[in-house]
Amino acid sequence: MNAGDIHGEEIHVFSAGDRKRVHAALHELMASPPLRTTLQCQHLLQYIVNHTLTGEDALLRERVIGKEVFGRKPDYEPGEDPVVRIRAADLRKRLALYYQSIHTVPEVRIDVPSGSYRAVFTWKTEDAGVESHPHFVSLEDPAVVPSPESSTEVGQASLEISEPLTGAPVLPLPLIPAASPDPSFRGGSRWPWIVVLVLLIAGTFTGVNWYRGRADRMLRTFWTPVLDSSKPVLISIGSNAVYRVSDDKADEYSRQNHIENSGMEFFPKFDPGQSFASTGLYPAGDSFVALGDVASVAETVSMLAHFTKTFQERFPNDISFAEVRNNPTVLIGGFNNPMTRELTRNFRFVLASRNRIEDRNQPGKAWVLHASSDSHDTEDYAIVTRVLRHEEDEPLVSVAGMGQYGTLAATNFVCKPESLQQLGANLGKDWQRHNFQIVLRIKIIDFKPVSTSIIATHTW
Repeated sequence: MNAGDIHGEEIHVFSAGDRKRVHAALHELMASPPLRTTLQCQHLLQYIVNHTLTGEDALLRERVIGKEVFGRKPDYEPGEDPVVRIRAADLRKRLALYYQSIHTVPEVRIDVPSGSYRAVFTWKTEDAGVESHPHFVSLEDPAVVPSPESSTEVGQASLEISEPLTGAPVLPLPLIPAASPDPSFRGGSRWPWIVVLVLLIAGTFTGVNWYRGRADRMLRTFWTPVLDSSKPVLISIGSNAVYRVSDDKADEYSRQNHIENSGMEFFPKFDPGQSFASTGLYPAGDSFVALGDVASVAETVSMLAHFTKTFQERFPNDISFAEVRNNPTVLIGGFNNPMTRELTRNFRFVLASRNRIEDRNQPGKAWVLHASSDSHDTEDYAIVTRVLRHEEDEPLVSVAGMGQYGTLAATNFVCKPESLQQLGANLGKDWQRHNFQIVLRIKIIDFKPVSTSIIATHTW
């Protein structure tokens, strides 16, 4: 397993071999007596393990698990319906039963610690095969017996145990017995222990630096065209189309409604059918930026600062096409960024109409965003475009969501090493040497992008 720390956030990157070992351990757990009779615990464990391996911590929240595993509505209240907590507690007890019942140290031990819905994997070491004394427990033991409420029906299935486990001889995990101290150390010098401690500390720092270097290499693979340029990066951020009330109309309304101290931040109340003269409105260009786009800029800036790359933040109307040609450029925003629409309009995947991504190579093929009537979006789509330096033109990166959540998810995708790992499998060998576009589908829960998947790609 590889882990790194970048931008102050812990990153876990599992190799293909690590994932294979974990899935083998998961298969053994599913077939074991404590778990093979309870489909709900199986589904919960499989969900937790899979999303831990992919690093999708946002999908390991209680509300999300309730919806995805137990079929609850997105707005259900975990406090009123603690199905996840009940099943998780039951799962932990069954895991404990299984590991107490085996005679050898497993290749991978899977635990779900209390207070978290994230799996923890303990890997077998070479010296971990020493047997321990047997210990007998049963389901009657209050330390391991499932709670009464855990046997109630949840969703479409209930907990049923077809094979009694009472009285079965069960062994705890083997422990390594303490070795007798070497006589040469009794009452002798402490230097050997100090040397060991120093070596451990040095090894820890070496490992951390190696992991950090691995994460950096993944990021650099995507961003090399931008980072290798000697010129500062231009970050173009789109703004939303907003009208503001003119000062004289706002002052008049404030006096009439006795809200003189509200400044300009209030919503005028209109009667049904009441109109408002257009002379009292004016377009506020480059004044309002969606929160998701702001977060996207912050993520991009953090990544560039990590690599000590200089940058400038600009609005589209403050950048000329000549500047884009002469500087590496990152375009943030889709429909709300005219520079994005103009510079990507001749590529294969393009933003179209007001809520579509179209495939220009396959007329009629499109991905359509159906916005909800209450603005509580549950999905979004985005296009990521990366164009290498060509002749005199500097490289270009565009992260264009249909909405702010799509833009934020696309930015997170290109700034997170664990996400960039997917590019090799989807774009083919040597993808880093080519121009490419990818279309992303984003799942949204509670106004946050929680899952991003690649649904279409193109390289040239």
